[in-house]
Amino acid sequence: MTTCPAHRPRLRRLWQLPTVRTVGAAGAATVVLAAAAALAWPWVSAAVLAAGAAGIAGHVHRNCGRVAVERRMLRALKDSAPRCPEDIEVPTLTAPVRAECGDDGVTRITAQTYHDAVRALGYTMARDRGFQLDLVRRTGSGRVAEVWGRTAVPLDTAYRRLGLAAAARAATERLAGPERDLLTAFADGVNAAFAQQTPFECRFLSYRPQPWQVEDSVLTALVLSHSLSWNEEAKRAESVMRRALPGPVADFFLPGGTTSLPTGLAHHRGQEQSPDLVALDGAVPGSNCWIATGDEPLLACDLHLAFGVPNVLYEIDLAWPGTRLRGLASPGLPVALTGTNGRIVWGVTNLTADVLDLVPAGRDTLHTRTEQIRVRGRRPVTVEITTDGTMPVSQTPLCGEKIAVRWTGHDPRAADLRFHRLAHAHDVDEAVRVLDDAHGVALNVLVADRKRMAHLATGLLPRRPAGTPRTEPADGHLTGPERPRAVDPADGILVSANDAALPEDEFRIGLDLDPGHRARRIRDVLGAAERHDAAGMHALQHDIAADLYLHYRDLAVAALRPGDPVRTLLQEWDGTASTGSRAFGVLVRLRNVLARRVLAPYVAVCREYEPAFRFPFRDLDRPLRAILDARDCALLPAGTTDVDGFIAECVAAAVRERPRRWGRLNRVGLSHPLAALVPWADPVLGIRPRSQAGMLHSVRTAVPGFGAAGRIVATVDDLVTAELPAGQSGHPLSPHYADRHARWASLAPPRTRPRRTGCGHVLRPPAGR
Repeated sequence: MTTCPAHRPRLRRLWQLPTVRTVGAAGAATVVLAAAAALAWPWVSAAVLAAGAAGIAGHVHRNCGRVAVERRMLRALKDSAPRCPEDIEVPTLTAPVRAECGDDGVTRITAQTYHDAVRALGYTMARDRGFQLDLVRRTGSGRVAEVWGRTAVPLDTAYRRLGLAAAARAATERLAGPERDLLTAFADGVNAAFAQQTPFECRFLSYRPQPWQVEDSVLTALVLSHSLSWNEEAKRAESVMRRALPGPVADFFLPGGTTSLPTGLAHHRGQEQSPDLVALDGAVPGSNCWIATGDEPLLACDLHLAFGVPNVLYEIDLAWPGTRLRGLASPGLPVALTGTNGRIVWGVTNLTADVLDLVPAGRDTLHTRTEQIRVRGRRPVTVEITTDGTMPVSQTPLCGEKIAVRWTGHDPRAADLRFHRLAHAHDVDEAVRVLDDAHGVALNVLVADRKRMAHLATGLLPRRPAGTPRTEPADGHLTGPERPRAVDPADGILVSANDAALPEDEFRIGLDLDPGHRARRIRDVLGAAERHDAAGMHALQHDIAADLYLHYRDLAVAALRPGDPVRTLLQEWDGTASTGSRAFGVLVRLRNVLARRVLAPYVAVCREYEPAFRFPFRDLDRPLRAILDARDCALLPAGTTDVDGFIAECVAAAVRERPRRWGRLNRVGLSHPLAALVPWADPVLGIRPRSQAGMLHSVRTAVPGFGAAGRIVATVDDLVTAELPAGQSGHPLSPHYADRHARWASLAPPRTRPRRTGCGHVLRPPAGR
């Protein structure tokens, strides 16, 4: 075992295993007591030792099942413990590749060709995140239960019916030559790592990952696309609301409506106030990204995704003649989602595009087949899958009608991966040509060189002319030049935060876009700054202003009596989602109470058409504020005779418990997938919850289970800062498993220090080549 600090195992994490902790503490206490007793009464010392040994033996016997599983985990961790990488042969390399691990766990790869760098990336990524790669492809193909057991059957069933595996096969056959060569090179590197070592999770679950195929990377891209763009719930809700409510009323409550109250709105208010009718603050994958011109163009990007360990993003650092590519990638894809190549810098956010249609399922075109889901330790489970052509047929009818789901992800162009060609672009013009030629995942892309900048919508976008009903299916897809864009803005600032930043005058693109609270805050701060620098960009990424809640604060203060302690608490609020704020927790609960009590009666009628209906839209504050600001008791729940009295009652409901600091309510931790099987191992495999500033609608997004999965600040030349909520490595004993969490969680400015290089190794072509 090596003594290199960059790879020395952190064995102290094992102390968090229940048996290790209990036996260790009991053993230490026994030895201490026995030693103390030995000075006066030797026979007592022997009795203490015997009693301690008996107690430990009894504990082990009572928990023998768990102890056996813990031993298995210990053995898996020990046999796969981190060590300094050795030189290794990768069959398809054309020349030696140098790989050096830095003190942040990031491996810098220096190769003679681009494809050799990608082969080395495949090896490094699989060495650090092998199980994560395998789990993503198993998830997409519905094969998790093979190694996980019966608890994964519902997940496998959902993905089998979704049909991503078949879509990946079709997309793989349509790949262009450059993308096929890229994924082939990546697969060669992954398989070299799989041949050399087995990830600890695979050892614990007693299986070896199968060789990686080109198709597996395509499948990974489709899993990512599904997580970003599958908006069936919103489409269902809109369809139900348009059936249940008059057109003007539905338009008012649906995303994109106005603040003008429709005539006779009070007549459509029902009586039911079921608390689950309004879904509040669902965590929709998104991001912040902006470009500002200072001494040089600066880009800041933080990608908002589900949290977990290993982290869902992976930092890459590749160099080949003429290019150094640095940025963040999704494990399983050799593609920098955000980064710099020394000539351009780019970042992405979720476009929140309207890429899914619900269509009546044809009677004569339906096809039903059965598939077997293999289940570890159990008999296979049979699943019936019904399709209408290539479209999956939903298991849940819509208002009693059978429907099929038309989603762009089933089109072979949805995973063409031409986005990766940005790594070779020399300027903004070339980047625009690359993106115009690409389809793939629907994204906002912000790109800049030293002189110009642009914001483009990219991906496979359905053709929906502006003004057509949203429930009408799309007719074809937009060509690259038809997609909206903004180039070289006069103020030198581009901002995208999943809001309606791009024009939709000719074609409608988005569905349930972010209301824009984050985007407005970013623009306000950038516009007020005298100059822009990397420190300012980083500080803005951690901005915790909660402007959304100012209006609710004002409503509550106006409704409460002078001298009321809650009124005083809210008046003194500083307007931020800081961990020490008691007022902010009250305001979050107040907004929830108001939304459910005010909006639920208007959409309650939808339950008559669809029993499982929920109002899921993010743009709920617009209709909620419009109704409250009207100061009309007829618009509020039945029995309301005074608007201020109603608001005061809602405040009382929000503070029935003693107001607690926001940090007590907003505790964010990271869990490993294995914790679902062995919850007692979560202290070893996960990162314990800590108080976090920020919320869903602040620039700094951090809530339990969701937030900034990676933040970067970059120039055209290089990456300035990069923050991850966990580390590069996926091995719990690695020093780089959770070493970056503290920096990610802190609001303090980053300390600037040179990146130190740890040990290195060489990837070589086979002897004789």
